[in-house]
Amino acid sequence: MLEPTIDELSIYRDITNLGVRLWEISTNIEGLSTDPKMFSIMLYKRLWSNHRGYTALYNLHLSLEANIILRSAVETAICIAANYRLRDDFVLLMKKDACHTIQGQIKIHRENGATDTVKEGEATLRYLQSFLPEGVKAAKLDWKSLAEHGGVDQLYGFHRLLSGVSSHVTGLSILRGVTNGKMDAQHAELGGLERKMHLMMMAGAMLQGSRIHSGMIEAYAELDQAVALTERLATISMEWPGAIEGEG
Repeated sequence: MLEPTIDELSIYRDITNLGVRLWEISTNIEGLSTDPKMFSIMLYKRLWSNHRGYTALYNLHLSLEANIILRSAVETAICIAANYRLRDDFVLLMKKDACHTIQGQIKIHRENGATDTVKEGEATLRYLQSFLPEGVKAAKLDWKSLAEHGGVDQLYGFHRLLSGVSSHVTGLSILRGVTNGKMDAQHAELGGLERKMHLMMMAGAMLQGSRIHSGMIEAYAELDQAVALTERLATISMEWPGAIEGEG
């Protein structure tokens, strides 16, 4: 089975150590929950948790479960990038998405005849809507748009790949595990390659989130470390399948 190289494992550990330091710094920052800087901290808390969860499941060889968390980490890194670029506009997008989610839950509870729960949901919705500017309606997050605004199109590519073949129940995600004796060796080889590349996806998502978050909270020493790690990862990525010379 194809295993991560020494360089790949080394940079993963270094990215993890950067996460430790950045989270320690983040916990000492105070502010309002509507402040884009505090939003970045809330998002980074989720990314850091996803990174640790993915790492634990990866080490247990629970690839399916690890990949589900990986997709969450990619989404969070996209949000960190969009928040950095959009600032208050991103906070508004999150409020609109919260209202959209509550509306969906109310519909489900109404269909199930849960009258009391519907009333509670409607009260929550009114409260959330009170924070929206007049005329602004609920809307769910658009991952492609967020990635474009954040300048992280590669992360959106990761998101699409994970949605189709790993995280969701699809024909491909289920059937790809069905093999026969003749296919076992090939399946094991492909599984090893996927395991290796998904580890590097997690490294990339965590690193991009860390680099952008360190800039947001003005942790400049950590930002310099993140930039150096980004250069290292770009060099390492030249050895990956499909890499084009001159591109990181």
